[in-house]
Amino acid sequence: MRRVLFCTCVSGVLRLEYILAATILTAVKPDWSQNKKRIFSVRVVSFTHALLSSLGCIYSLLSDPNYFKDSYDYKTDSAQYVFLFSMGYFIYDLLDMYIHGEAANSKEYLIHHSLVILVFSIILLTGKLFGFAMIGLLVEVQTVFLHLRTMVRLTGHTKRGTPFYDFLINANMICLFLFRHIPATYLLHTMLFKDEKVPFVLRSLLIGGLAFLTYHNIHLTISMVKTDGFFGYEMQSLDEDDVDPLGPVKAKKSEKQ
Repeated sequence: MRRVLFCTCVSGVLRLEYILAATILTAVKPDWSQNKKRIFSVRVVSFTHALLSSLGCIYSLLSDPNYFKDSYDYKTDSAQYVFLFSMGYFIYDLLDMYIHGEAANSKEYLIHHSLVILVFSIILLTGKLFGFAMIGLLVEVQTVFLHLRTMVRLTGHTKRGTPFYDFLINANMICLFLFRHIPATYLLHTMLFKDEKVPFVLRSLLIGGLAFLTYHNIHLTISMVKTDGFFGYEMQSLDEDDVDPLGPVKAKKSEKQ
């Protein structure tokens, strides 16, 4: 019951943050369209989740090497709240997409969020794989830069050659490999070739989830290489409907009628 209450509170607080962000944008950016204000407000909430989750994850891994030494059996009370915080965010985000009619155009997000909620639920119920989940959460370090990049692009401050923006897009790309590709590849390799403790059914689920995450990461990488001007590509100018690296999620008018 305490876990459910914590998740509910996280979702509620994030909803309040979204409302606050939307209200502030309405006051300070009256020339922005409703769609642009919504996308920016969504990113504010996502940035908050990524920042707090990554801080909790990094602190846990640096302060306690047992997450690496025994990623299956080792567990702590503090770690469960790091996982519950992320679960609260993903539950909130799923509901938010449904309420705003974006679910039909957000299939990759729906699969991603649902898999995370399912796997974290199993981990919390069994008390196993805390280290596995904590290593997987390293992805949020890169997500901090991903959401910050999107918000900067929405404001129009995307001039290549400025120190801040050059730092941002380069940090985003570097962290994409360091904190997305490397941890996911390590965990997938462990599940496929090294693990001897995880039950077959759970192991199969984790391998399937990691395979999808690998696809998701590759999709993100290709998109940002093209839009941010890496490896010979020219940086693209993006409007609010194209700023999401996975494509627009806004429901089409014909779908709303």
